[in-house]
Amino acid sequence: MVELQSKVEFLRITKFINFSIRFITIDCGLISKTAGKFTSLLYIFINVYLTVNRIFLSMEEENILELCTGICTTIGLGIFFTKTFTICYYEEEIVELFKWIENFYLDNSEPILTKLKAESLEKTLWILKLFFKYYITFTTLVITYVNFFYLMNDIQMINLPGVSKTTTVYLQIILYFSYILLFDIPVLCFGCLGIIFIGILKYFNESIALLENTEEESLDDGFILVLYKLHCEIYEKFCIYENIFSFSVFFDFFFNTTSIIGVMLIIRLYPYLNIFHVVLATLVSQLLIYCIFGELIFNETQKISLNLYLTKWYDLNRENKHALLLMMVMSSRPFGLKAAGMYNINIIVFVQIMKLCFSYCAIIYAFL
Repeated sequence: MVELQSKVEFLRITKFINFSIRFITIDCGLISKTAGKFTSLLYIFINVYLTVNRIFLSMEEENILELCTGICTTIGLGIFFTKTFTICYYEEEIVELFKWIENFYLDNSEPILTKLKAESLEKTLWILKLFFKYYITFTTLVITYVNFFYLMNDIQMINLPGVSKTTTVYLQIILYFSYILLFDIPVLCFGCLGIIFIGILKYFNESIALLENTEEESLDDGFILVLYKLHCEIYEKFCIYENIFSFSVFFDFFFNTTSIIGVMLIIRLYPYLNIFHVVLATLVSQLLIYCIFGELIFNETQKISLNLYLTKWYDLNRENKHALLLMMVMSSRPFGLKAAGMYNINIIVFVQIMKLCFSYCAIIYAFL
């Protein structure tokens, strides 16, 4: 009963993500898919245009606070654009990945792995729920707080020529609340896939551990071959996952780093504005999530080769030894998340980026 309930809840989450992807690409059947994707990207360009207009106006008024905030907002819109573009461009691949994940957890063709898969699903589902609650709640509160702060302090972040200030304020509130969707949906796609892949890798390592307790008869029935096929399948799907988000993560790191430097500078100039501490925490938490995912995925793939070696491989027959050897060769080079396919993403990178941000912020502040 618990397993069935977990599967139903898991399918509910994947269906919600698929619906979110169709929502952000405006895939409702009224217009073509290409037009829907173009409309989503055009909407972000319109936001950039309105914000840049306000930046030029702030320069004329010599309003340093609105100028700095506008520049950081424009950089933030760059993050939204790269995320939305990734979802639009790789929509079919992302949907196929979630279909494979659904089939993976619903498939009980291997009785020896059924219990292990059910336990893995429950653990993954618990983390997914926590991630959903944390991110949706946190981003909603941050956007609401930002809107309230701008409204109370009469701060305008957009400028629409020929429109009254009151109308502009209401338009700004609507646009900023729409950022919840532009930010949450891509992050949920990336985050959920990352959590699920970490869970699958843990499940695979636990499956390898069964070789210590599995009877030789079961091994002769093809258990090693099952593990080999599963290993190849996980590696293939992870390569798709990395290919989808590789350049998106790279631009996210670039835009997030520049945004963090800008927000740190604003905090130095206006330390009494607590809102920018909240914005800084949001930007840093996003970088940290990427780096934690990269670290955990690398650690799990690193364990595969060691776990395979620690099995009783010397008791296996010749065919099983060959299959085990192929898996050891494949896992001899651990894989993880890479930005632009070149730069490893891990906790060390996070520390280096934060040191870089503090250094540049101090240098820029010294020249002001």
